[in-house]
Amino acid sequence: MMKLAHRQGLWTIFRWPLLIAVLSLTGLIGALLWDGGWDWLGAAMISVSAGAIAWARLKAGRLG
Repeated sequence: MMKLAHRQGLWTIFRWPLLIAVLSLTGLIGALLWDGGWDWLGAAMISVSAGAIAWARLKAGRLG
């Protein structure tokens, strides 16, 4: 007999993508509007999305 799939709520599914989107948008706006430390902080916040993609591909074993 097949095991039923576990149902996940919307928050469980979308919390990490939402966090990455908020960080990227905040970093982009901050880097565009303010100078100095915001440039570096914005670049770090934007690079979170690239890091998340690399981490997911490493975990799946499909990097490269």
